[in-house]
Amino acid sequence: MNGDGKRLSVGEIAAYSLGSLGREFSSNCVNAFYLVYLCIYQGLDPIVLTVAFVLAKVWDAVNDPILATLVNNSKKGKFGRYRPWIFCGAIVNAAVIVAMFTNVSFSSVTLKYVYYIIAYILWGMSFTVLDVPFWTMLPTIANTTDDRNRISSMAKLIGGFGGFLVGMLGTSVILPLFMDKGMMKAYQYLGMAAGLVMVVFLLIAVLGTRERYDLPHENVGLRYILSTFKSNDQLKAYAGSLVFFLVGTTISLSQVLYLYTYCYEDGANYLPKAYSYTMFWVISCTGQGIAMIFYSLIVKKIPREKLYGISFLACIVSYVLLFAIFFFLEPGKYVLNTVLVALSGAFLMIANGINQIGSTVMMADVVDYGEWKTGKRGDSVMFSVQTLIGKFAAAAATLVLGIGIAVSGLPTITDMPVVDRNTGSVSTVQLFTDDDGYYLVKDEELYENLLSTEDVDKSKLVKIDEDEELIESDDLTILRAFMFLTPIPLTVAGYFIYKKKYWLFGDKYDDIKREIDTRRNLS
Repeated sequence: MNGDGKRLSVGEIAAYSLGSLGREFSSNCVNAFYLVYLCIYQGLDPIVLTVAFVLAKVWDAVNDPILATLVNNSKKGKFGRYRPWIFCGAIVNAAVIVAMFTNVSFSSVTLKYVYYIIAYILWGMSFTVLDVPFWTMLPTIANTTDDRNRISSMAKLIGGFGGFLVGMLGTSVILPLFMDKGMMKAYQYLGMAAGLVMVVFLLIAVLGTRERYDLPHENVGLRYILSTFKSNDQLKAYAGSLVFFLVGTTISLSQVLYLYTYCYEDGANYLPKAYSYTMFWVISCTGQGIAMIFYSLIVKKIPREKLYGISFLACIVSYVLLFAIFFFLEPGKYVLNTVLVALSGAFLMIANGINQIGSTVMMADVVDYGEWKTGKRGDSVMFSVQTLIGKFAAAAATLVLGIGIAVSGLPTITDMPVVDRNTGSVSTVQLFTDDDGYYLVKDEELYENLLSTEDVDKSKLVKIDEDEELIESDDLTILRAFMFLTPIPLTVAGYFIYKKKYWLFGDKYDDIKREIDTRRNLS
């Protein structure tokens, strides 16, 4: 094993962490906005999409290890083994994101489904190409547990901030700024912005880090992948516990936008339309940031293995709190309601942040364990498991929420041109649309303006009384149940898998690490 033996510099930690922010822009943009865009604004069937997305993850289960094998078996060049893959994957992924959020006009609705589903599949494949080498590179940057804790905690902190930024960028800047041009165009600008930010920050990671440790490397194939899962009991324990945890948190966090779409003042009258989603993420991510900043100090007081287990239990409490708090909200109390929801979300984000750091360090430890047990590292293949788990969690969340949307019967939203009768100016408004295609309008002035607009089908306009609810409270309760109660049994299962099966920490891990270091020095 080569390396200068020096501790990681602040610059290297910062560069790698900014790369994490970039990759989160891609992941969170798709997880938070894509299904919303397709179901609410494109009017596509959530059941058809969710089934297709889950099948796409079955394909991911096949191609992720194959792509990881290509990365693992690639030759180390001037810029290292992993950094070229990261940059090339980012370029392709950015192009795909723009395509995903581009409005297409086909004579057949079937072609529209095919286009957006294929785009989703290509996004998953290109994300693997950048994500697997990004995390695989970690042991080549940091060799000690202390350095891994430092760089992992900062990377997850900054990455989590990236998740907040893409939500803020979308809901507080791009979508409001361009919604007069129509939500289709606004979402396309969102995809362009997310792709650009991702490429810039991953380029910083590529240029600002160095693969200083030349770890043992062997070419591996699919047979090795299957044997690794069979022989590496800690990999199975890690994967089993994390997948249940991530499915639960992804269901709750990635689709919170649905609640803010249907709960604002034109809908259920619980939350303010302007910037409420941003306020949620500001408060929630502040909690996560505090947990991640002080993770290194906390783990000195509470052993990492106990802290990781606590994160599961804290999530269960937060799910119950998030579900229950909506029954205490009062219509019209916008600021108070938003703060209450955000504070309960912050509790979930704190637990999620602690789990993210712990799971990343655990993955590096599992790679070491695999080397100790089999003599082969297979870094990229091992880290592809983490990527696959994340994408499977997103697909499972999409499936659950797609079913929830279908069962709750919530209306879609349609872009509609409107001419102001007083000024003659033309703008685009968003109207709730029921299952029969009728446009539901509360505002009297807007209704009159729509009647004066030539391109509007007047027979489809329905004036709703001011005291009439556009969104039924029972429908929202169904959606909230899918979002916050479904994750509870999943998280419980993940906790018990971790407690019963995972033991790679403390003196046991230290002994394994010393032995593999000795083997490397003797070879």
